[in-house]
Amino acid sequence: MARLALHDGRLVLQAGSDRRLLGWQDRLYLTVALGLHFDSERACYVLLKRERLSGVLRETVVYLRDSGIAFDADDAVAGMIQTLATQQAEYEEAVIRGAAALSSDPEVDPPPTLVRELTPHQLRAIAHLLAVHHGADFSVPGSGKTTVVYAAFEIMRLAGAVDKILVVGPRSCFLPWEEEFHACFGVHARSVRLTGSKSSRHVSYMGSGKHDVFLCTYQTAANDVAELIDLCKRHRVFLVIDESHNIKRLEGGVWSEAMLRVAPYATHRAILSGTPMPNSLGDLWSQFTFLWPGRQVFGDRVSYHSRCQERCGQQWIRETIEPLFFRTRKSQLGLPPARVERIPCSLKPYQDSIYRALSARFLQEVRTPPEDRRALRGWRRARMVRLIQAASNPALLARYSEEFDVQPVRLETPSILQLIEEYPRYEIPAKVEKTVELVRALARGGQKVLVWTSFVHNIRMLRSLLEEDLLVFTVYGAVPRDESEDVEFNREQQLRLFKECQQPAVLVANPAACAESVSLHKVCRDAVYLDRTFNCGQYMQSLDRIHRIGLSANETVTYHVLIATDTIDETIERRLEDKRRAMIRLLEDELPLGSLDVEEQQLGRSDDEEAIDFEETIRDLS
Repeated sequence: MARLALHDGRLVLQAGSDRRLLGWQDRLYLTVALGLHFDSERACYVLLKRERLSGVLRETVVYLRDSGIAFDADDAVAGMIQTLATQQAEYEEAVIRGAAALSSDPEVDPPPTLVRELTPHQLRAIAHLLAVHHGADFSVPGSGKTTVVYAAFEIMRLAGAVDKILVVGPRSCFLPWEEEFHACFGVHARSVRLTGSKSSRHVSYMGSGKHDVFLCTYQTAANDVAELIDLCKRHRVFLVIDESHNIKRLEGGVWSEAMLRVAPYATHRAILSGTPMPNSLGDLWSQFTFLWPGRQVFGDRVSYHSRCQERCGQQWIRETIEPLFFRTRKSQLGLPPARVERIPCSLKPYQDSIYRALSARFLQEVRTPPEDRRALRGWRRARMVRLIQAASNPALLARYSEEFDVQPVRLETPSILQLIEEYPRYEIPAKVEKTVELVRALARGGQKVLVWTSFVHNIRMLRSLLEEDLLVFTVYGAVPRDESEDVEFNREQQLRLFKECQQPAVLVANPAACAESVSLHKVCRDAVYLDRTFNCGQYMQSLDRIHRIGLSANETVTYHVLIATDTIDETIERRLEDKRRAMIRLLEDELPLGSLDVEEQQLGRSDDEEAIDFEETIRDLS
């Protein structure tokens, strides 16, 4: 008979009298699939990674039973097996309750302390989360997932099931979680940000009784695993991962491994993401294993990876998690349609000369591109970036592009090169001039305006042109994130001042720094796009900053898109529309496979897509 035991916190499987466990087939599964180390001298298997104990024990027990191998266990392992059985029963009940919640109208009353009115789709999401206990909300951005979590938390708190909520997410989500608490309950949260030095975080953990809401980044969570586990042991914690696609790594992700270690100690768990699978079905393993760490919905990593490669396995994955997640699509939000105003702008004379010279140079260079694939991608990106800059503001061409890591333009024509270097002396670029005109006109009508540009120099230029007669706020990569980095000037401060000021104002922002976890729809209805790149995910995230749940039927959102005629802007407009329609179809799927994830130095989502963008650009140039 085989035996399972714990020695120094490590799981040991002793073959005992059953020699089958020493055969090559059993050894292959136990060592390769489950990651156990085979000790030939003691004829046993040992789990060296203690953090995987729960999941590996479950898989080992299942394997022994399915193989007809009798075994016993010491008291410690027997207790764990009993816990796993309880979790299995809880999981099976959750599947039944989740399916029922998805197929019926919600039977849930908002908590009496909630002052915000809930929408029908939010009530359904709350009912589902309460039904499954550990649930996923994959609703589209702007649907009110934070409100859903707070309402469910309050219902559970009043029932005595939880007393603290711990949110792990990007740093940019801290302010929205604090603001949404006030909007939901009419009072400020007793919240604490787990930031700063190790000693300052230690003070926050020790004073946990004074706080109801804990906010933590993925990086801090990875460094404070022991402290977070202790926090969950001392309180009944509702653990939420915001933008959970950030823990998608199937293999070796530091953030995902940290959250999997903390998960078993939380009373309730939830994950939130508008795009749960940025790359593939493999992105789901860590997210759902976090929700059900004892049960392991998908089994071990190796077998799950294999399922992802097979059509029948992919269908099994979707059917397995269907009762466990809730999703609201964009079309279900009932938002008033947004208006897009495309504004053609003819280039100024000097700007036109620079753009034509640059275009001719690039058409010559395209005949001899680099052969190395990595070099080719950088070469293509540099040329597209420079054309976007020339159509936006030729002064950008003389500078290193910190946003896209592109060196200053080099031309053999001295007169054009000199014109680029001295360009600000001759004229204001057409689209910059039109942006200033638009912003001032909207401000005279009492409006607050959001201006998007991909280039920091443009942000600074617009600030200098507008700040004489308008309040101007700015958000871009170099601006400190919050008070922990700079007390007097930071992104949170700029966003807060823009929202709270009582007169017309303008916020000039870079999509890479302000496209996620920011809600401006309550104070702003107009967005001006000075320039755009081919990155559709970034563009769609920027659209959602002012087109979100909470708009009334008579509130019209308008996007003013400036397009320099006969330039790459027209190519970008056509390509973005094609990508946007495809992404909208994707986001209407029940479980979308695709990404709104954006990176600061990306123009496109993939090599293939970027190649098409470049080919279209060259064709239009020709």
